[in-house]
Parts: sequence; C-alpha cells; structure tokens
Amino acid sequence: MNANSNISLVRYIALRYADPVCAIDLSDKYLLYGTMLGTAACYLINQRKLITLSETQEEHVSGVKIDENKDNPKENRLYVCIGDFKILIFDSFNENFNENIKNTSIDNYPTEAEHEKICEKCFTMLKNDYLVRTFIDFPADTKQGYIAADTQYKIKNLNDLSENERTGTIRMSNYSVPFDFDGRYYIFVDFLEPKKRVFYKVDTQNENNIEKFGLEEKKIGHISLLKILKNDLVFWVRDYNICEIRNLQKIDQEVIRTFNVRGSEILAFDVIYTDENNYESLKIIFVDILCNVYLYSFKTNKQELLFNMEDLEIDQVIKDQRFFSMGYPYYIKVSKQYMAISSDYGIVLLQHVPFEKII
Repeated sequence: MNANSNISLVRYIALRYADPVCAIDLSDKYLLYGTMLGTAACYLINQRKLITLSETQEEHVSGVKIDENKDNPKENRLYVCIGDFKILIFDSFNENFNENIKNTSIDNYPTEAEHEKICEKCFTMLKNDYLVRTFIDFPADTKQGYIAADTQYKIKNLNDLSENERTGTIRMSNYSVPFDFDGRYYIFVDFLEPKKRVFYKVDTQNENNIEKFGLEEKKIGHISLLKILKNDLVFWVRDYNICEIRNLQKIDQEVIRTFNVRGSEILAFDVIYTDENNYESLKIIFVDILCNVYLYSFKTNKQELLFNMEDLEIDQVIKDQRFFSMGYPYYIKVSKQYMAISSDYGIVLLQHVPFEKII
C-alpha cells in the first residue's frame, strides 16, 4: 500500500536560525521539543497552538519527555532537561494550558561549583524515563592517546525523583561514546584504534555483568545510530545506511534482520509497536538524507517508502532552503496518529494513516 496520499501536513514550525532541535517527544496531543540555545516549546496539536516554555537557557536542551496520565490529567507532566545540571518540570498541564504555566526546577548537583567542575566531561542522555549522566574524560585534542579509567555514571528515574540516583563505575576510555540505555542495560562503544572498536553492554543492576563485543571496521563499518529493543534485540545503522536488528546477547554474531542495504544515508529513526504485547509488531520509521521517509515492518520483513518530504505541501521557500543541508543531528518521532521530523530550519508535523494498515 502506498501511503503517500494518507500523509497530511499539520504544521511547519519554524526555528531560529542556527538553533537546531536537539530533543523531541510526541504524543497524539502534544509535540514537545528543545533546541541548542535552550528554547523549549510545546505545540498543542488539537488547538493548533504553540506554547513557549523557555526562550533560552545556559545550556542546550539535552532531553524532553511528555508524561500523560489519561485517567488523571492533573498528573500530566512535561520534562525538559537543561544540559546536565537541571530538569524543568511543568505540572498539571492539559490541552488548555497557557504561557503562565508554572514549573519547578530540579538541580542535578548540590552546588553550582560542583556543576562547573565536572560539566565539561559529562555526557548526558535522556532515554525512556531515565536521565543518564556519564562523566568521561574526553580527549583535549585529536592527538591525545587512548586512556582508560574508572568512569562514574548516574541514573535518575524521572517517574520517581524522590528516589536516590543509581550510581556506578565502569571502565571507559576518553574515546568512549554512550549509545543507549533501556532502564537496565547501558551500551557504549570504545574506539581502541582508528579501525577497531569494542561494544560494551553493562548490566546496571549488576555491575559485574559487563559483556564485551569486538568489532572490526572492515567487517562492520561505522555505527551511527543504535537502540535497544524489546525481546533482547538491538537495532543499529552501520555504514550510514545498512539497518540491522541483532541479538542483544550476541551483538557481534547473530543478525536477525537486514534491510535498506542499497538506500541512502539514514539521518534519524524511531520505533513503534502497534501491539505493545507483541514484539513482532515492531515498526521502524526512518528518514534519509534525500528526504525519503520509510517504514519497516519486523513481522513482514518489508520496507515501504511512505513519502518524500519535498513532495509535501509546504511553502516553496522552505523547500528551497533544503531540509538537511547543514549537517545537524536530526530527529524523527512518531505516535499513533502523528510524526514529527526536525530539519535545518524547522519541524515538520504530519498526520499519518495507522502503520498497521501499511505493511
């Protein structure tokens, strides 16, 4: 089924020049995003209204999350993580909330002096309900050699901020790059040599359970994107376009699915399960550098071109600026009814046909 006719533009949200999106979340009612200069905004989809939550901040928005309580909207929350040092929480929001909505701020450090002392070596990522901070001694320049050291990480559960942070120490180098965390497993890659890397899977519930997977450049290629999936699976993009779903316990050995082998460079992806109780209902949606948006079905092992962004009914001036020419990190996020794609100058919000009806 070609879904091109079943995709419609809801809104194009313009961004400030040279202030790209660096965090995004989406539900069937709200689009929440944050930018490099600290702007945070929420778009009310049904009301077609954009609410600015933050104009600028001292650091970039490192993560955002929409937490909806369908049974009790008074418990709805928006989370906006500012760099590594604080979390803004907007409580009791609903479809009618306005610019005067109150927020609370949770500091991640006891003092600003401590924050300033270790801020530059903190790698921050918001994954699912968890804010993960890893304190890596990054190289001062490209000539600095490989140095391994005990490295501290801290994990904060946004669903229970009264709970103490989980802390731990793992062996990482100044050339380690964290990729994902699913609430238990933490995956990072360590570059031992220019053409050799090692993947580590750390069980944060048992720090002694650390698995190491050696991968050679000539066999695997560059790994640009990675996400832990349900049912002990992991998805990654290697060599910029080749998509693979692998066994999480045997990352270096067992390939479950391979697709998009002849495609263009993939910029961003998101996953959705059309049946939350069935891991085979997994769908992966991704956008490539040629503005193509694809949908992949795990169950049928098929890939479908949904549309090309340049074919959307968007002002030609916007199209002429191009969508992905500035080399920023880009994001795509999907809900049951909508999808949002960040680009150089704005966010494209679209309504789509249910994915289970496509492939």
